[in-house]
Formats: sequence, structure tokens, C-alpha cells
Amino acid sequence: MVLTRSGPAPARVTTPGRVVVGLLTLAASVGTLSAVDTGTPAAAAPGSVVVSANFDTGGLPAGWRAVDGDWTVKNGRLYGAAGSGSKKITFGRHLNDFRLEATVRFESVAEATRWTALGLDVPAAGTPPWWIATLRSGSTAANGLEFAQLTTANTWNVTNTAAAPSAAGTGRDISIAAEVHGINARWFFAGREVLRTSGLQRSAGGVQALIVNGATVSFDNVRVTELAPNPYIRPVGAPLTVIAHRGACAVAPENTLVAQDVARRNGAEWIENDVQPSKDGVPFVMHDSTVDRTTNGTGAIRNLTAAQLKQLDAGSWFGPQFAGVRLPTLAEQLVDLRTRGGKLLLEIKGAHSKAQVARIIDIIRAEQMTDRVFIQSFETSALTYSYQLAPEIPLGLLRSTLDADPVAIARQYHLTAYNPAVAALTARPAVIANLHTAGVALMVWTVDSAGQWQQLKGLGVDGIITNRSPELVDWNAANPG
Repeated sequence: MVLTRSGPAPARVTTPGRVVVGLLTLAASVGTLSAVDTGTPAAAAPGSVVVSANFDTGGLPAGWRAVDGDWTVKNGRLYGAAGSGSKKITFGRHLNDFRLEATVRFESVAEATRWTALGLDVPAAGTPPWWIATLRSGSTAANGLEFAQLTTANTWNVTNTAAAPSAAGTGRDISIAAEVHGINARWFFAGREVLRTSGLQRSAGGVQALIVNGATVSFDNVRVTELAPNPYIRPVGAPLTVIAHRGACAVAPENTLVAQDVARRNGAEWIENDVQPSKDGVPFVMHDSTVDRTTNGTGAIRNLTAAQLKQLDAGSWFGPQFAGVRLPTLAEQLVDLRTRGGKLLLEIKGAHSKAQVARIIDIIRAEQMTDRVFIQSFETSALTYSYQLAPEIPLGLLRSTLDADPVAIARQYHLTAYNPAVAALTARPAVIANLHTAGVALMVWTVDSAGQWQQLKGLGVDGIITNRSPELVDWNAANPG
């Protein structure tokens, strides 16, 4: 990824004061590298428990408001009854990042299409608009689970639907939960994530709620826990996330396993690489549309077969010590990350059909790397296909210039991160706060100077894509807080 798609190769840069590990050894034999810890870092500790209600006291907890319908507490459970329409009880407080969970049981339903819901952003008085995560009694229907909004016009805007893995029915306790980060939310049924959305429209003061429609439903163990923000959003005082542009491309040939390993061994948390298909459809790690600049071959990568690409020398152009380094396939890159450690910010480079994106997704899943890959692209169609095929993989949109409303774009394309060029972002830094409020991170490209690292850290940027990843790691260590 470069400031312009057809720009020159990044300059080769030395890293004074830092030892770049074993380049000659790595170039000679990538396969003999020793293993490193591949464990996933522990998740951020949850924040305060805002609501915890098991209804054992026999009455409604303080601060709960039965807006409409019949809400009673008996036998250690809260019962909500709605003969018709949607009946609500509100509680909690406005939160940007939280988990709402409950044990629910349909006691009776008018029909299998009737439902209960977790209210994710509901005015305390219950007036629309409000957002919910819906569970139908007939939960295995195609729309058994939903994210939906009741609009100010009193009409439904259903943004996402899915079938639950098992039937809720009646008389059965089901554990349900929703996790919300700004405009993003995840739906959990019996402990399993089943649906995501990036389409919430948050209010300034909406709280949590329970809602019933055409049913009598009982609830137990209602809990609201404040969460840390989107894990890709950098907490105040935390170091910038280091993203190694095409690996450690200043000291090793870009988009190779050697560059990847140098970056990893020198402390980069993420490797940023590009993927494109060969003539016979094999995804290869390659930035340019042709192999001319970074190999001893010529021609468009999409006109060369995998066998032909594998014959090319992808290291000698950078330095004689890298002679014989080969172009890696995406599968080979993921195997290296899975076995030796590291995470991948993967740019889908250039136009891809849905079938080509599907092959990329299949490889990520086959290598069991869905939790360590973040897909980004300039191509919105590639992001759309990725979301349709693998909504569990986070997405970032690359932009050379800022959109008029980045938050709206983030919602449209289900983004976890918005990834602009540094010049574009520094011209309009106010968008950072807007995106963070919406639960969207910012990963900025391509930034190689300590002065800009300092500026971007002060502005609140989350991650830096850089050609100088070893130096940024050292800069982070020298500039805590």
C-alpha cells in the first residue's frame, strides 16, 4: 500500500541503533526459523457492571421503568406480557461500548413469529427511534434473529437477519447477549456469535431495554457490562499499533516471508501485505500489477501461473544476500504467521470478483486464521464480498482522500477501521473523534517520520502503517504515555 497505487518502491532505509535480526540467515533459510509465542493477547478486562438483576427480591430493581405492557416479578423472574404490539421496560444508562445479556424463556406466544428483544439504544421513555436485537420464538426461521430499528415514523428498518442454530420455542431457557461498540454490534445465541451489524444509529442518551411482542416472556440474570472500546481503538496513553508495511520493507525485500519475519522479530504487531491472484487463481502476496520491479521476471501477475510465479527470484533486486527468495502464496504466508506468530493486515489489491474473494476467505479459514486477519482494500466491492462471505473478519477501507462523512461510509461497508492517507487525515483531524465515537478505529498510511508519529499519536490515531516498523517499535518504547 502506497500513497498512490502506482508509486515507486519505498526507499531502503537503515535503522541506526537497532539490530535487524539475522537477515543473511533468514534469506538463506526461512524454513529454519525458530518458533515464537503465537498466543493471542489477553482481551481487555471488562469495565464496571452497570446492571445486574436476578429478581430474587420480588420487585423491580431501582431505576427500572415499565414503559408499557404488563411487567411483574414472581418466582425470581421478570415477566413481560404483550397481547399485541411491542411492550417495553427500560433500565441502565447510556453506554457506547457494552454487553447486554439475559436468560429468556418464551412462556407463551400468539404464533412462532412473535418475539422478544434486547433493547440496545432505547430512550428511557420508550419513544422511537430505538434499536433492538430480536429473538423470535421460531428462532430457526431465516429471520429468527434480527437487528432492527423502529423509526420515528413507527416503521421497521430491519438491517440484518439470521437463523439461530436451535429453536427457542416455548418453555426453554435461552442465554442471549449483544455486544455493542458504537455503530457495531454482535448477536450471541446460547454463547455462539450468530450475527453482526455495522448499521446502528446511536442516540445521545438511549439506554437498555427488554421488549416483548405478541408473547409472554420471562427473564432472569439480566446483566449490562461496560466494555472497553473496539479493541483496535488505542486506549489513551497506550502505544501506537505498529503495522509493518509489506513487512520490514526498508531492510528486506517487500512482501516476502523474510521481510515478514524481520518485522515480527523486531516487534511489529501486524504485517501489512497485498494479495492478488495468479492466472490460475492462486492468491499470491504481491503489490504491483506486474512482477517486473520486485522479481527477475516480467509480465502481469494475473497473466502468470502459480508455477511460473514460483520460479521467480523475489530477493536479488533488493540485495545479493536475498538471492533465491521466492514469492509467497497467501497460504504460505498464513502458515508462517500461524506457526511463528503475528497478525495480518491483508490488502485485497485491485479488482476481485466474488469468487476470487471467496478463495481468499477459504484460505484464511483453512489456515484457522480468521481471528488474526484484518482485511482492507481500496475496492469497496472487495469489502462487500468479504462481509457477505465472512462477517466475522474485521474490515478496513483504504482512502487517499477523506469521504465527506466517514462515519456513514463506515456504516455502509461494515468497517472496523477507516484507513486514510496521512495527508488526508491531518487536513481534517476532527474526523478521528467522530469515528471513535462510532466505534471505528483509524490506521493511517504510510508514515515514516518520528515527527509525524508524535503528531498522529497526539491526535488519537490508533495504528501506523510504516516502512520503518523496527524504528517505530523503538520510538514507542522511548515515548510512553
